[in-house]
Amino acid sequence: MRVAFMHRRLAGGGTESDLRRMAVGLAARGHEVHVFCARADADLPGVAVRRVPIMRAGRLARLLSFALLAPRAVHRERWDVVVGFGRTARQDVVRVGGGTHRSYLAHMERTGLRGRARGLYHRAVLRLEAAAFAPGAYRRVLAVSQRVRDELVADYGVAPDRVAVVYNGVDTERFHPAHRATLGAAARRMLGMPDGLRLCAAIGTGFERKGFDLLLRLWRQAPPPDTVLVLVGSDERLGRWRRAARGLAGRAILTGPRADVEAVLAAADVVCVPSRQEAFGNVVLEACAAGVPVVTSRRAGAAELLDGPLRCLIVDDPENLETLARALTRALGPEGAALGRAGRTRAEQLPWARHLDRLETLLGEAANAG
Repeated sequence: MRVAFMHRRLAGGGTESDLRRMAVGLAARGHEVHVFCARADADLPGVAVRRVPIMRAGRLARLLSFALLAPRAVHRERWDVVVGFGRTARQDVVRVGGGTHRSYLAHMERTGLRGRARGLYHRAVLRLEAAAFAPGAYRRVLAVSQRVRDELVADYGVAPDRVAVVYNGVDTERFHPAHRATLGAAARRMLGMPDGLRLCAAIGTGFERKGFDLLLRLWRQAPPPDTVLVLVGSDERLGRWRRAARGLAGRAILTGPRADVEAVLAAADVVCVPSRQEAFGNVVLEACAAGVPVVTSRRAGAAELLDGPLRCLIVDDPENLETLARALTRALGPEGAALGRAGRTRAEQLPWARHLDRLETLLGEAANAG
């Protein structure tokens, strides 16, 4: 197949990582893959990266100019299937890896984390989102969890049979329990972890959406004993979060974004991602693959995969710090090793190759539907 992907960025968090792996994986299987993006800031072996010149005067200009110019560039050529990542108005397959913006804003407003006044940027995102799911604007939708599918049906009236739920896969070699012996000690030293203390890792982009402010509050009020919180990732207000971490007198460390997530997981005793809204949450599956017990929220799509004994690590409401503390205590207790092994077993059932199989099938169906 001749496949075009449209997404503004190549470098970045979970969605961008998924895009890179999808594009390279499909190219390795013999498909001709082109990625249309605003900044060619990542190397994709076997993939043609096509730069779309956009306006850079603020995030609203970047959003709208890419939404206008990327489809124009794509539709100058013939493709078997065009895949967009939710902020372009027309494509064959809409890949929804972040949930709907409508549901995210509604939740943040309900919980008082933002006011009900929506600025130009958020209104523009909502209009693009509505256009992407308008009748006739797409052939199929790829949702990374059942939670996302349910949001699409409720928010935009997408017919359930047009939505394929394709869970993300994980690299079970990059994330492996054996790395605890080879990478763990060095990573702890690099992070500045004192000897004898346990490490709770929280990894992600967009700290408020991930619930990292809740972890900082817990560590201020009643942290798990002898446990340091390590926040890894990026946020538009990273300086603010760094100051909050410094205020905890060594009980919290903020590193900013890191490429060696596997080393951080190898050093961790527990991972916590108490997301307020999360379409999937790759780090949940990565922690499982690394054999580290992971506490997460039912509002994260990846929680749908935590079955059997792993269910005890899912909290219904991440705002309830008492429940969150209990789950962390359980993960750090005598059951921790068994929970880590159960997580590894679950991750082994979801290798990245399996994800590519399902993606390839979906794109083939969409191409034939044209």
